[in-house]
Amino acid sequence: MKIATIGTGFIVERFLDAVGQVEGVECYGVYSRTGEKARQLADEFGIGMTFTDMDRMMEDTNYDTVYVASPNSLHYDYVKRALENGKHVICEKPFTSTLRELEELIALSKKRGLFLFEAITTIHLPHFKAIRENLGKIGELKVVQSNYSQYSSRYDKLKAGETPNVFNLEFSGGSLSDINIYNIHFMIGLFGGPEEITYVPNRHANGVDTSGVSVLDYEGFFATCVGSKDTASENFVLLQGDKGYIRVRGAANTIDYIEIHAGDEIETIDLGQNTNNMVAELEAFVKIFETGDGNEALKLLDHSATVMKFLEAARKSAGILYPADEK
Repeated sequence: MKIATIGTGFIVERFLDAVGQVEGVECYGVYSRTGEKARQLADEFGIGMTFTDMDRMMEDTNYDTVYVASPNSLHYDYVKRALENGKHVICEKPFTSTLRELEELIALSKKRGLFLFEAITTIHLPHFKAIRENLGKIGELKVVQSNYSQYSSRYDKLKAGETPNVFNLEFSGGSLSDINIYNIHFMIGLFGGPEEITYVPNRHANGVDTSGVSVLDYEGFFATCVGSKDTASENFVLLQGDKGYIRVRGAANTIDYIEIHAGDEIETIDLGQNTNNMVAELEAFVKIFETGDGNEALKLLDHSATVMKFLEAARKSAGILYPADEK
């Protein structure tokens, strides 16, 4: 797998670090609208090619996969262009602004015979799989709680009168799509789509959600997902059954290790995951790419589409609308 990246933020640096650790993948080039930023990123990771012209990048035949880490509202356009140019795509979460956009991209990827992946760390982590394997130990599930709260330096800019992309509805920003999405991926990855989902946010004067709580109603239990960019907290997931509970240390996107409390017994599972939580997802994508496992790729797309369906429903339940909703 030979990749060209779009974006120059922290997440791209973390992705490129993962590329350096995974066999069967390399980075061919990086794109930024600013040549200086592209060159700095390329130099840091020993990458030879830089792009400032999107058309030139898309038409280059020396690589096969595009990694998209642009502002959320641009995901759809960039992914569509890449697919139309015969490239496989890895796109950062949230996949798109709306379910309609994602369904169109999935249809296009199938038509062109191309792989399309959502870069969501949670469901690929070894500890996530360990949770699924050990759920039966805590009996009948009753309550699930998750909290991913990370005070954003860009929130200070928002309070100072600026409008960073992540806090701008024009760019499909907000805490739900940026950070709480990891919690929702966790829940739907384990339990599938809920019967109902709602979202209660704290909102800035510009209408964007800076933090909030989403509730997923399942048959026999419910799950709460707290996501906050205007406060900090201990991050955790707690799965409570009638015979015990599982405590996840760390947020839903890292799952540092898990504790299983059943009766008087406490079992700790720490599999020594890579400190870069993007390594596991990239290993999964490379394996699918190398083996041509279309069925596994479609399973991941089905999961992403379910998440997008309920993410959009949660957002709209709070009256939060994006420009993409009107298209």
